[in-house]
Amino acid sequence: MKAPLIYASCVALLAFSTACNPTRRIQEGQLFYQGATAKFEGRAPEQQKQLEAQLLAMARPVPNESLLGLYPRLGIYNLFANKKRGIGKWLQEKLGRPPVTYNPELVERSRLRMEKYLKDDGYLQASVRYDTLARKKKIKVAYYVQAGGQYTIGSVDWPEDSTALQVLLEQEKAGSLLKTGQPYQLSQLEAERERLAQSGIEQGFFQLSKDNFYYFLDTTLSQNQVGLYLRVAPPQDGRPFHRHYIGKTTLYPTFLLDEQNADLRLDTLERGRFTFIQSQEFVKLPALNRAVLQQEGELYVHSLQQKSVNRLLGLGPFKFVNLKYQLREEQDSLFLDRQFFLTPGLTQDFSAELEASSLESNSLGSALNINYTHRNFLGGAEHFSLGLSTGILTQLGSDVRFINSFDFSLDGQLSFPSLLIPFGLIRTERSWQARSTAALGTEFERRATQYTLQSFRGQFSYLWQPGRLQQHELSPLQLTWVNTRNTSTAFEERLAANPRLRSSFGNYFITSLAYQYNYNEQKPQQRDDYLYLSGRLEAAGNLSYALSSLLSPRQEGAYKFFGVPFAQFLRLEADIRYHHYLNRGSWIVRANLGGALPYGNSGAVPYIRQFFVGGANSIRAFKLRELGPGDNTDGFASGLGVSDQTGDIKLELNAEYRFPLFSYLHGAIFTDVGNIWLTGQKTGDPAADKGLFEWGSFYNELAVGAGAGLRLDITYFVLRLDLAFPLRRPFPDEGFRWVLREIAWGSRQWRQDNLVLNLALGYPF
Repeated sequence: MKAPLIYASCVALLAFSTACNPTRRIQEGQLFYQGATAKFEGRAPEQQKQLEAQLLAMARPVPNESLLGLYPRLGIYNLFANKKRGIGKWLQEKLGRPPVTYNPELVERSRLRMEKYLKDDGYLQASVRYDTLARKKKIKVAYYVQAGGQYTIGSVDWPEDSTALQVLLEQEKAGSLLKTGQPYQLSQLEAERERLAQSGIEQGFFQLSKDNFYYFLDTTLSQNQVGLYLRVAPPQDGRPFHRHYIGKTTLYPTFLLDEQNADLRLDTLERGRFTFIQSQEFVKLPALNRAVLQQEGELYVHSLQQKSVNRLLGLGPFKFVNLKYQLREEQDSLFLDRQFFLTPGLTQDFSAELEASSLESNSLGSALNINYTHRNFLGGAEHFSLGLSTGILTQLGSDVRFINSFDFSLDGQLSFPSLLIPFGLIRTERSWQARSTAALGTEFERRATQYTLQSFRGQFSYLWQPGRLQQHELSPLQLTWVNTRNTSTAFEERLAANPRLRSSFGNYFITSLAYQYNYNEQKPQQRDDYLYLSGRLEAAGNLSYALSSLLSPRQEGAYKFFGVPFAQFLRLEADIRYHHYLNRGSWIVRANLGGALPYGNSGAVPYIRQFFVGGANSIRAFKLRELGPGDNTDGFASGLGVSDQTGDIKLELNAEYRFPLFSYLHGAIFTDVGNIWLTGQKTGDPAADKGLFEWGSFYNELAVGAGAGLRLDITYFVLRLDLAFPLRRPFPDEGFRWVLREIAWGSRQWRQDNLVLNLALGYPF
């Protein structure tokens, strides 16, 4: 340990010494650039501080980062400047930064940018000059700003004529972004041009764009006021603007295949509203017919054309969709003949995922997920998916079972590109995308020395997406049958001692209705902050209870469905995430909340609908289902083989900072907080009341974990390795307490008892 410590100390000392001398490697004739200042001369604007910050953000070059007069990154660069390879070269490239020298051309460009920015912001008489202060091979730049007064809008003049576009402009006046008395800002003028153009193309003016709108400015009004004159430039052909209508529509469903094989014979088919030209039937034509919005004779609406493209892509079998127009004039009307060129893509996918984790007490966990997807299963853009998942938890040692837990699940799903509504209750042809899905699945769970649980489930649901940000899913019918068997003597004793736990196990039916809402602001390939929200509500057993009460109003005990009790509960879960991008990384915070309430025919929420925390995608410092409920510690020292703690209420908070290291390798530091609890009234029995949620004390029962990780991010593939340890955890007879002072990295026993290593695919959230 001493040699690496001495080496690191020497490196830090040398880097500190070079950070004190930033001009060490400045060549003759160059000056080390120390940054810039901005100062207003004459009458200062009201938002002086804000303007100064905005102007300095435009100053170039960007100086070296400094800390208390030192330049640490520059010091690292200078320290390893002569290294050609090895760790020194890597440190220089990744942690160091070369010295920034004075460049008069960049400074002059910065001055011009500042002037333009001020004038665009309404300071039409603004001017900027600069001066320099050089000393001992160092230089600073001072920008002096004369802003003058900020101009306001004195009047807005709109064009007047008798064209069809004039009618549109008259309608748009009331919603104008340009109001008299507000500051003159070029950004507002640009936004108004964009607004008018967008409104026009939504009302049939196909050739209209923001470039057709321009302004004249009159600065001869009273002091610091400007008059705006909005004018419209005609189309390139010089003719007045006219509304356009949808003409004939032709689709080429096998476009790329036809282009690559010139000898293929093309068939021309008239189906419904459109014409199809193809060499073979790749996707059934009714599915394509439903995807394209608007038909011949309707007024052209720009947004519906983009939605048509998105709906065709959303079918799944096509990788590209290109839309082209041909202008046609007929009987003094302008028509747009549409041509959709569809490029077929791969319709089948096969994927496999492996997850692994190293837990306390020599425990090893692993899971294998295999998925198959076919995006044109029956030829009509139906999606079929089959997923198999299996996992085991093993424990090394001579006095324990090798396999503590074994899980297996198989799920099949068939999705149709339309709403399959009986009796035609609602229209299924709308501008939003919609699918109907039928699913079947089974799950087998074996907990060594405890029990075997098997379930079968079926579901029918509707999914529709009214826009880019929102998605709805309604499942009017969900059926689940659960069977518990092979219970051990120890587990039976545990059930006998805990009536609530006994109620959550056993054999039962779940008949439920569910609704899920998703909201996602994320934009592909863009580094914009975004919010993600997902909420799900499930109501189970209400219809079964109503029918049973009607047919057998005086039955004692729980009502049964085909001889098996059915569950009745209400379950709500929400997942909220916010992603904030930084210059060289991003912060992600998440809140995952859930609650379930049994009533009527059930004394407890079924085990498979209860909540749990821990594991690779939750509170990573604790293994799966180890925490809770409340300050219960059975999951940490269970003689039954594997932790299996669940609850009715869940609270989980996560924060993670992700940053690039080099190439495809990224790093992360994180902290996770949370726990689960039970619902119900206190009985006065400490054993029975253990784990109950209480508003006045639940925050004292929050577990805290932290850690760091590596992510190998190769675009569509992310391999994640997280190392976590607890900061706050429960102890028998003590409850929760902080364990920061007990951290001992050098102790093998501490590492074995506390470090949790998780290997998984994909990000945790």
